[in-house]
Amino acid sequence: MNEAMAKLLAPLTDSRRAHSIAVGERMEGVANVLPENLRADAITAAYLHDVGYAQAGLGFHPIDGSRLLRSLGYSPIVCHIVAFHTASMVEADVRGIDPQVFTEFELDDVPGLDLADDLMWWADLSTGPNGESFTVDQRIDEILSRYEAGSVVHTAITRSAPLLRAAAQRAEGSM
Repeated sequence: MNEAMAKLLAPLTDSRRAHSIAVGERMEGVANVLPENLRADAITAAYLHDVGYAQAGLGFHPIDGSRLLRSLGYSPIVCHIVAFHTASMVEADVRGIDPQVFTEFELDDVPGLDLADDLMWWADLSTGPNGESFTVDQRIDEILSRYEAGSVVHTAITRSAPLLRAAAQRAEGSM
C-alpha cells in the first residue's frame, strides 16, 4: 500500500481501515491469476474499495468511492471494481437507488475484468470487519448478525447471498 492509498484510508474507522488493508493484502496474494495489465488496478481497488464510506455524495459508498477515485485520476478499471464490488447493485436496488448511477463505471471488452470482479468479491467476503480471515459463509453470517432483519444491509445480503457465493466459488476455482 502506498502513501496516497494510506491517506485515502485515514478517514475511515479503525476497523474499516483494518478490513480494507486486509482485503488489499488478500488481493495481492491472488492477483497473479489475473492478466498482468489488471493486477495493479485490482490490488488498488481492493485496498480502496470502502473509501466511499468517508465521502459525502450519494450516500452509497461504492459509487461515492468510485467518483472520488475518478476525480483523483485513478483508472477506469479501479473505479469499475470499486463501483461494482460485492453485489453493490443489489444493495443499490434495496436502497431505491437508480441503477443508472452504475452506468458511468461500466466497462466493456476488458479481458479478465470479470475475474478481477470475482476476486474482489472473494477478498471482501473472506475478510472480517477487523481484517480477520473468514470463510465466505462465516462472513455472510457475520454481516447478517450485525444488521437487524428487514434493514437495508440485511435484506441486500440475504438477496445477494447466492451471487456472492457464486462469485467466491469462481474466484476460488481460478486460484
